[in-house]
Amino acid sequence: MNESDRQARITKLQNHRHTLLQQRDMRGAPIASIDMELNVVRSELQALYETGRLQLRTLTPRNAASHARTA
Repeated sequence: MNESDRQARITKLQNHRHTLLQQRDMRGAPIASIDMELNVVRSELQALYETGRLQLRTLTPRNAASHARTA
């Protein structure tokens, strides 16, 4: 997964999380099912964030500066 794919997935998951939180507030669906889905989304977001942190740590300082400019 390249960086743009990772960022796109993060954005999609954040939007989905927001939608789930709204549904939970409206109580239009069973709360337990929304909470379970929120846990799945949260776990995937955490994994994607950690992947990004690990990628930045493994880059050399010169590559990290170049990467930061293109991101």
